[in-house]
Amino acid sequence: MNAQNPQATLAFDTRTRILDLAGGLLMERGYNAFSYQHIARELGVKPAAIHYYFPSKDDLGTAIVTRQLKRLRKWRDLPRVADLPPAEQLEALFAVYDNHARQECRVCLFGALAADFRTLPPAMQAELRTFNGELTAWLAQVLAVGKATGALRFVGSPSAKAVQVLTTLAGALQVARVHDETPYHTIVGQLRLELLV
Repeated sequence: MNAQNPQATLAFDTRTRILDLAGGLLMERGYNAFSYQHIARELGVKPAAIHYYFPSKDDLGTAIVTRQLKRLRKWRDLPRVADLPPAEQLEALFAVYDNHARQECRVCLFGALAADFRTLPPAMQAELRTFNGELTAWLAQVLAVGKATGALRFVGSPSAKAVQVLTTLAGALQVARVHDETPYHTIVGQLRLELLV
């Protein structure tokens, strides 16, 4: 990071580790099922050390969603995604969800937070809505181009289909958590049958 300022590098690394751990706990347990105690124990520090970087859990939760939003934007704009034809962009999206399914059937960000949504702090709610809105808009655009070029097929509007596909993917991860990866792959296979020409 910054070779001339090792303390700045250490602070960046600690903040990143906190976000990584908290993000993992959020995906695994949900927002309301972990505390600073869990993160502090894992890091081998006192909870006060976490408060230094994130004064409240609201700040931490919002930072997790904001980071995921930045990751979404970066992923969406990568040439290896943005320059693909629509069917392959759809497959790139499936690959992201496949990765969640492989990681001990971890749910996606939306799936992890939707059940707790009414108890989330307002800033976190707003960031989650932005995240979901941007992902939905991106997928709707992919579907629109795919339908126009004959690469994808579906009935109804691209935006309605995008909502349906994303809801199905989030639900498939929830089902995988209860059972195993098998139903997840069955559900994604059905999406392919319905969408791909």
